[in-house]
Amino acid sequence: MQEDTGESPMSPISNFKKGFSLIELSVALVVMGLLTAVAIPITLSVTRNQKIRQAEGELENIRELIISYYNVNGKLPSHDAAYTLPTAKLGIPDQYKNDPIKGIPYLYYADTVPGSNDTIYVDGIPLGGLSAVIISAGPNGKFDGENAKPEDRRFASTGSGDFDDVLYYVCELDLKEAPPQYSGIGYCPSYTLILRNKISGTTLYYRFIADTVSSSYTLNYGSTATLTGLRPYTCIQVNNGNNYSATRTYFFNISSYNEGDNCIVEVVLYSLLFGNAHPLITGDLSR
Repeated sequence: MQEDTGESPMSPISNFKKGFSLIELSVALVVMGLLTAVAIPITLSVTRNQKIRQAEGELENIRELIISYYNVNGKLPSHDAAYTLPTAKLGIPDQYKNDPIKGIPYLYYADTVPGSNDTIYVDGIPLGGLSAVIISAGPNGKFDGENAKPEDRRFASTGSGDFDDVLYYVCELDLKEAPPQYSGIGYCPSYTLILRNKISGTTLYYRFIADTVSSSYTLNYGSTATLTGLRPYTCIQVNNGNNYSATRTYFFNISSYNEGDNCIVEVVLYSLLFGNAHPLITGDLSR
């Protein structure tokens, strides 16, 4: 008779050590690799799209600031030699010179001369004599296509290949109509100008620069000229000689002199500095 030792018979399962086999580990690593391969591009895509939306929001805000700058100053902020954003003029921190996508400076180009014969084009469409573009280089970090040469005044919002620039613009029509926050507080779609010559013994010459340069008109001492239907961006050039030399002329933008809300601007010219320089004027005396 076999002696009973009190130990249970050995089972095959009792020799199995708990843990992962090499096959199971290989499968797990393959699954983890697949998940990583899928997750990383998705994460990068989501992050990139978030930064693009952030750039679009910044460009929209900058566009509104440019329009506001024009309404206050009667002119667009000019671009510099590097075509970077004029943050100081717009009153925003310098950090907004760069887009959030790649940290590339926004491209800014402006046509600030009213009535100039040239214009900015976007996708082949002219924006008008007063206009501007603000462009992000996009995820590829470069200005694509026509945007690579701002000096030719031609830009694009779409393109082929890896084109991914984000472009916002201010056209001339944007500057003819005030945004809602300006309604009822001095903005006028057109102006009446009353121009008075109070400079004794002097005949003045004046002309307008809007879409085109107007013919020259004369204003004798003691005379008054009343002109209606002038656009907000009309620039008035006054001189005491009909040659309009640069050292004997005075420019002012009509909208910058309208401090009331009646759309009538009165400008009185009182004297000439040193007899041949800029006239001294007062603005909007008709309030």
